[in-house]
Amino acid sequence: MGRKRSLIADKLAYFPLKVLALLALVLPRGVMLIIGSGIGWLFFTVLKLQRKRLRFSIDNMRNLYPEKSDEELTALLRKVCRHFGRFLMEGFMVPKLTRKKMEKLIRFEGLEHFHKALEQNKGMIFSTAHFGNFELANVAFSLKGHPVWSVIREVDNKDIDILLDSMRHTSGLGIIKKEKAAKDILKHLREKHIVTINIDQNAAFNNVFIPFFGKTAATFTTPAILGMRTGAPILPVLSFRDDATDTYKVRIYPIVEIKKTGDRGADIRLIMTHLTDILEEAIREAPEQWLWVHRRWKTEPLQADIEAMKKETEIINSAKAEKKKKVGVV
Repeated sequence: MGRKRSLIADKLAYFPLKVLALLALVLPRGVMLIIGSGIGWLFFTVLKLQRKRLRFSIDNMRNLYPEKSDEELTALLRKVCRHFGRFLMEGFMVPKLTRKKMEKLIRFEGLEHFHKALEQNKGMIFSTAHFGNFELANVAFSLKGHPVWSVIREVDNKDIDILLDSMRHTSGLGIIKKEKAAKDILKHLREKHIVTINIDQNAAFNNVFIPFFGKTAATFTTPAILGMRTGAPILPVLSFRDDATDTYKVRIYPIVEIKKTGDRGADIRLIMTHLTDILEEAIREAPEQWLWVHRRWKTEPLQADIEAMKKETEIINSAKAEKKKKVGVV
């Protein structure tokens, strides 16, 4: 009986999304964004009814704004829901997005870093996050003729998972399911493709604890390990919505330097700290465009993690001091 009820619930969740996906093929973008704002209002209304989720979402935002009241943070959360309602509608519009339309919708900043990475001919690792419209940024590179593969967690609702993947595939975007990612990622990097990885979700395992808004966050190490193993350049790539024009800026940051301290754990920490710092800076710039409702700080460090943090930080600081001596900086 429980399984049957679950299947019914899955279908009830799927059909409205399927209808929206069909509407997105025929309605103008402006109309779909208005619908998206309405969906965002619905998200926010449901969130207010879920007291526990509302509470930890506000607590998450307090890491950024410790001085703000609950009312002020709730107002920010309303903007977050509106952004992701519009984000959802933009996802449904991807199947009719052409390269010409994309060029009107997205402008790139830092393309010279992308071209520099392209010259290395080793594939690329994009460090991304649930920020701005990360899906649209991936599609933009695909429409420009670059093979792009996104590492994505499988949605529990199979019908919704198939629907979302089918829309991504129409733009030429490849999908790697996180549950079986390692072999596929290495394969595509060997083929000189781009692999995009979101680094902003709680990592319950295979993690390193990195300061994020002043609080240690369990962070996936995948980009660092892949970069060290394959030599593929790592580029932070983030998208920012411009509400005034309903367009996006895709910012490509410089290639991450992979430094060798002599300690693998410290090397991984150094890379992931750099990537996390860039993400934090972007969120401070546009806080309403990040997914605050995710339990980012859920996994807490054990004593062994704290000791590893101290040891690896000491190694990093020692390596930095040694480098300064070599270049004559005191």
